[in-house]
Amino acid sequence: MNKESDLDWFKIDPPEDGGKKWKGKCWYIHNFIKYEFDFQFEIPATYPAVAPEIELPELEGKTAKMYRGGKICLTIHFKPLWAKNSPHFGIAHALCLGLAPWLAAEVPYMVEAGVIQSKV
Repeated sequence: MNKESDLDWFKIDPPEDGGKKWKGKCWYIHNFIKYEFDFQFEIPATYPAVAPEIELPELEGKTAKMYRGGKICLTIHFKPLWAKNSPHFGIAHALCLGLAPWLAAEVPYMVEAGVIQSKV
């Protein structure tokens, strides 16, 4: 439904080896310019009690709201929400309620600071 109406903002591919490391692409539009990023995450051994840690490796070190390895900061706002709603939340929830707000807060900041440029 979102894809047909051009409202999608991520594409995710399951692991080829049936493992737990997932990869995909996400994009954010700021000032009518599309910014696209590769992301990845591993399903933790304690899933669904613990949310996956989403990584955007190409943005590592470009914002303070990121940990080593390109893991985005989800501890303050998202982790309590996940804990309250586990085991009902899944991967789509992690992306929509974790990655999307992070992109909305950080991409405009990084663009205005000149840290990132559009690839398109």
